[in-house]
Amino acid sequence: MTRIRLAHLSDPHLAPLPSPSARALLSKRVFGYLNWLKNRRHALGEDILAEIVDDIARQSPDHVCVTGDLVNIALPEEFAQSAAWLTALGPADHVSVIPGNHDAYVPGAVKRAVDFWGDYARGDNGESFPYCRRIGPVALFGVSTGVATPPLYASGRVGSAQLAALDRLLDRHDDAFKVVMIHHPPDAGLAAGRRGLTDIGDVRDVLSAGCVNLVLHGHTHEASLKWLDTPRGRAAIVGVPSASSDGARYPMASYALIDIDFARNTARMTRRGFRRADGPIDSIEITELDFAPVLD
Repeated sequence: MTRIRLAHLSDPHLAPLPSPSARALLSKRVFGYLNWLKNRRHALGEDILAEIVDDIARQSPDHVCVTGDLVNIALPEEFAQSAAWLTALGPADHVSVIPGNHDAYVPGAVKRAVDFWGDYARGDNGESFPYCRRIGPVALFGVSTGVATPPLYASGRVGSAQLAALDRLLDRHDDAFKVVMIHHPPDAGLAAGRRGLTDIGDVRDVLSAGCVNLVLHGHTHEASLKWLDTPRGRAAIVGVPSASSDGARYPMASYALIDIDFARNTARMTRRGFRRADGPIDSIEITELDFAPVLD
């Protein structure tokens, strides 16, 4: 395979939100539920997300990367809903997913999410986070930053054990084009403090030392492109808006298509989405990306 096409979407925050019981709201969930009633239910569109998913299918990607926040307040019913959505998106060998902070809204939620998501959130050897999947010359790594946090916090953490395992995995796949999926951006200029990675320095060190080529993230609900220096060159850090945003509070829904050309060692990122809520999906921006060489 001399060319690989990846599709990257994030933060669908699937709707509608199931009606929570009073007992379920005896936690941080009550804040998220009130936020849903006041803001999110008006700013996230099921029809918009469906059109984004349909457009992705028309682009025929080799793999679809979903970087977290599939649900809103981590109700069990939401995880069942998200599992059905993943199945509709594509088979598990064609789609990879990682959790975001909303998928980790309360203690134990990430484990429940992974139980529902099954092979969509596991590596080739059945491992969980960090996991690795090979797609021809691409090695795709799934990292979890999902941790339960106090009310009004949306921070994430990878943790020392997961970072050590990721470091070993990156070394093991030095013959591949390395793509890391992570919900919180490893760039303090995009998210910091109560919304950022609490171990961002350690995360950046591992990604850099492992000579990653591409980092895909969500969380910010913004389109962004940053860079990370590695010993072999620089890696692109790509963020995308919410795949269900109607543009009321955040930018309109879009996703990224990344075409990797191994013969030329280049890649092209095409952002596709809505320019306005009542408009068609089209290519919003095309960016040529240069990458560090992949070892033979």
